[in-house]
Amino acid sequence: MIGVHDMVALRHGAMECLLAPGCGGSIAAWRRSGPDGTIDLFRPASEAAMAGDFAPDMACFPLIPFSNRVAGGRFTFQGRRVEMPTDPGSPHRIHGHGWAVPWRVEGQVEERTASAARLAFRHRADSWPWSYSAAQTVALDDDGLTVTLELVNESDSVMPAGFGLHPYFPKPPGTRVTARLTGVWDSDETILPRTRRPLPPAWSFPKGVAMDGLVLDHGFTGWDGRAVLEWPGRGLSLTIVADGPFGHLIVYAPASEDYLCLEPVSHMTDALNRPQEPDAGVIALPPGERLTGTVRFRVAAL
Repeated sequence: MIGVHDMVALRHGAMECLLAPGCGGSIAAWRRSGPDGTIDLFRPASEAAMAGDFAPDMACFPLIPFSNRVAGGRFTFQGRRVEMPTDPGSPHRIHGHGWAVPWRVEGQVEERTASAARLAFRHRADSWPWSYSAAQTVALDDDGLTVTLELVNESDSVMPAGFGLHPYFPKPPGTRVTARLTGVWDSDETILPRTRRPLPPAWSFPKGVAMDGLVLDHGFTGWDGRAVLEWPGRGLSLTIVADGPFGHLIVYAPASEDYLCLEPVSHMTDALNRPQEPDAGVIALPPGERLTGTVRFRVAAL
């Protein structure tokens, strides 16, 4: 159970962000106050979610040292065979380690009232046979929220590396998404990529797509690091700007739900088993080297 004393509250002007470090380094809520009340910019964790410890019930969680699925939890990297346990309810290993372990708070400017915090955790080699450290810096400013990810290889051999974020956004009627994408992977029944194809007309995100009634759980390729959510009923837009090795965007819009996910990630789903794909996105991180990336969420009036 996540108690109030386990939360870290960040504030800047009209912005507030609640962190749940012990629940996979998650963000529990991000909201903005105004003359018409408070608006949630991420889908907030429900009371039921706050009574548990499952990061996907939060508002946003980190994906480290890989995102999405690794088929059967098995892959080979530079001649080394790796076998990880699969996740409950799935035939695959999903989303790495960060979302399933507690993170510690490394620093704030002022106790529980700062506009920024740094969270970190360390992984020791196990079925993932590389040790590494990871950190997130979460910061509020006048325009929105920024999350900086860091991953350091602390082992003595090259480690396959990747990361991303898994934010949940409200999807009120009329929500529209625009993003420069070049292609999409159709998925099999276990959400592994099966066939790459050009964007179909119904998913022409470079022109903007209305999300009402659209059901998606797909990896999109050729992303330029920018995506825009428009909420006409709220008179707001939210722009995602990803700086760093973010060449892929996962769009998850489940049926009959009032939220969607736009996940900036550094590699395709099951990239560790797709070395033949020129844009798979796995990064070979040498010992002692650091991988960094920043995702900015900027709020503006329409």
